[in-house]
Amino acid sequence: MIMEKMMNTKTEGNTFTKKIGQTVYVVRYHFNENAKETMQEKINRMLVTEASRQAVY
Repeated sequence: MIMEKMMNTKTEGNTFTKKIGQTVYVVRYHFNENAKETMQEKINRMLVTEASRQAVY
């Protein structure tokens, strides 16, 4: 596949594909190895922040 050949070998392990309907998405992700919080903590913090914004309106 052409897309696979274009991907950087350093990020090959940080990808996944998802097919929705007839479209295949290639998702590449990265993270900071020195992060002070886990991804779950970050998502929870973002959800709490967003929920508090919604409560104001």
